[in-house]
Amino acid sequence: MSEVTLITGGHLLCPWAGLDGPGTLEIIDGQIVAAHAGGVEPGPGAIRLDATGCLVTPGFVDLHVHLGEPGFEHREDLASAGAAASRGGFTTLCPGPESAPVNDHRDLTEALVRRGRELSGVRIRPVAALTRGLRGERLTDMFDLASGGAVAFGDGDRHIADAGLLRRAMEYSRAVGRPLFVWPEDATLVHGGVMHEGSVSTRLGLAGIPAAAEIAAAWRAVVLAEQTGAVIHLGPISTAGAIEALRAGRAKGLTITASVGGAHLHLTDEEIGKAYSTALRVRPPLRPRADVEALRGALAEGLIDTVTSLHRPHSAVEKEVEFDLAEPGMAGLETTLGLVLRLVDEGALTLRRAVEVLTAGARVLGLPEGTLAPGAPADVVVFDPKSKVRVEAESLRSKARNTPFLGQALPGRVAWTLVGGRVIYAAERGEEWP
Repeated sequence: MSEVTLITGGHLLCPWAGLDGPGTLEIIDGQIVAAHAGGVEPGPGAIRLDATGCLVTPGFVDLHVHLGEPGFEHREDLASAGAAASRGGFTTLCPGPESAPVNDHRDLTEALVRRGRELSGVRIRPVAALTRGLRGERLTDMFDLASGGAVAFGDGDRHIADAGLLRRAMEYSRAVGRPLFVWPEDATLVHGGVMHEGSVSTRLGLAGIPAAAEIAAAWRAVVLAEQTGAVIHLGPISTAGAIEALRAGRAKGLTITASVGGAHLHLTDEEIGKAYSTALRVRPPLRPRADVEALRGALAEGLIDTVTSLHRPHSAVEKEVEFDLAEPGMAGLETTLGLVLRLVDEGALTLRRAVEVLTAGARVLGLPEGTLAPGAPADVVVFDPKSKVRVEAESLRSKARNTPFLGQALPGRVAWTLVGGRVIYAAERGEEWP
């Protein structure tokens, strides 16, 4: 007997399927069957979810996450990452290769896909290593990794110093038919920097990371993409200069996508001067207000495709130290929806564009999810965009607490998250119920 789920009473919003209005979403055996303009009478045994007062959208897709497993389970594991993701509305996670061991062999890629779905409940779509051991010396077997489930290739947040190797990698990625993720930061310009190089870093006496490190790497990637015809994903980016490189590549007709971290759309390097919190030590670093405004504009324009949580969990041992000794990164899976909706509240994004930037990762990778179109996997999130949730350490599902948004009330209260038609998160009645 078929399993039927009806999500009724909500506002269906999916830019990719052309949906923007009240209706009922019908799901049968894990697939979306139809979006009905009106109500549908549930048959015997059908599951009915009442989404009154909520938006019903595709599940969110995150292109840049660190899951902790294997090798760093004290920070996060597949189960806790999945719990945090589902509470934040994310149904597909794309972990980078910086695990221990590095994801540079097919066996590990396959294990991540299999164990990830079993333990986390969400879809795990690994970004496999571009070079062996992330050393930037020898390319991995990209064809084999793609057969094992790799959806893209990149060396995470490692700079590929050898431009000839990067060019060859782009040629191979084109042959394999997978995008190449380029981390735009020239390590030779960083020299131990821990925050943006500018007046704030000078005042605090902290080593800075110049904007030129990102801008130079972004332009190099664009030039090589033009030479090779490769499909590349640039990011996450944090500077106005990188946006100009992206704009120039797009103007030439190159297939280049880009992402930005949710926190980078709100926070500046001035926040470090005020709070001096290690939760603000991130990669790429927080930049000045002019860069933040440029990122917002490029996101609204459609030049930047997607917003990522940049989820990089850390334990207290790794964060409760001096600023320049702290591990970079912040936990973001449970705050990204709120940060994007805060842009809507501020008039910087439309609600439709907000849903686009949270789901466009599926388009970047050519995945079947990320849409409410008939025939698509029933990966769905139901949330109230107006209701606010206070970010409290004790309520986070992630193992990590390294977020600068603790104590803040962010818009967007998730009621249900479904993957393949199965509810993997349901808010409890009471405080979290819309």
